[in-house]
Amino acid sequence: MISWLKNTFIPHEGNEHRPHFLGKENLRNVVLIIILLETSTFLIPTLIQINRTGGMAAVLPAVLSNLTNEERQDENLKFLTVNKNLNKAAEMKAEDMAINGYFAHTSPTGKTPWYWIEKVGYKYQYAGENLAINFNDSKDVTDAWMNSPTHKANIVKGTYTEMGTGVAVGMYEGQETTFVAQVYANPMPKVFEQVVPKKTDTKKIQSDIVGVNKETSKDILGEETVAVNPINETTPLVVEKTTNTISTQKPTFFQKIFSSPRNTINKILFSIFGIIVVSLLLNIFIKIKHHHADLITNGLITLAIILAIVVTNNYLSKSKMVIIESIDYSSLHI
Repeated sequence: MISWLKNTFIPHEGNEHRPHFLGKENLRNVVLIIILLETSTFLIPTLIQINRTGGMAAVLPAVLSNLTNEERQDENLKFLTVNKNLNKAAEMKAEDMAINGYFAHTSPTGKTPWYWIEKVGYKYQYAGENLAINFNDSKDVTDAWMNSPTHKANIVKGTYTEMGTGVAVGMYEGQETTFVAQVYANPMPKVFEQVVPKKTDTKKIQSDIVGVNKETSKDILGEETVAVNPINETTPLVVEKTTNTISTQKPTFFQKIFSSPRNTINKILFSIFGIIVVSLLLNIFIKIKHHHADLITNGLITLAIILAIVVTNNYLSKSKMVIIESIDYSSLHI
């Protein structure tokens, strides 16, 4: 193994000061491998859009949720729990945009962002929404949001504890595209306990609820929802706390790879780029009097090809991507 590494990367008398890796045939094979990886990992999902015709979607809710939590971890914040109801609300919002061909927080028919959260029966204190369109890479979505102050504010807001992500494919401005919606919320706490008042406590409890509807009362700040039964000596006071069905989603290794085609191929390309640079430096400086111009030329041409592919990938992925001004609608609605 050591002998192979020495002959492949290090110029010495045994390989006539010509490391095999920088040879024309070897670098030609490297370029062919790069083209194969580029085609299978990036070009096919992006240009032919295999993800929209039955294959694995390039923007996966589970991956986006995981990336959001990675950003929160970087800010030393608690992870957001993936909530099934919020997932459904975000999915319904994305599907509504896809079906009706619009890209906005409020639909053309006047459906506001919180409409979808309430439609799935989720009771919340605080909530917000981020939207994106024309993305083919999950990491690019999260990066774009984090580069926008208002979108980042939603992702790293400390009051949020749960989230949901929805993705849908539809037509927008005459082109098929992917719609992404991610919602963040803090659920309305729900307690369930029974307190049976003693006879001596009845007057005090009744005086405490003077002016409050006997059937229900709701704290305007959303701290909790309280249902109050008429008080008498035999009827217990019931205080309810809301609970939500929680699901945990962990993207698989392959989901992470295929949901971020540009970032995946870039990692591979930069790894190869680094290997070539190291090989060039070894070739130039270890035996500076014996280096061969043709090997250096081969390496530089390959580096130029890699950089051209990276720039092209970046253009194809980001040329049409759009994020709309984020919204924190807890203060607007509650």
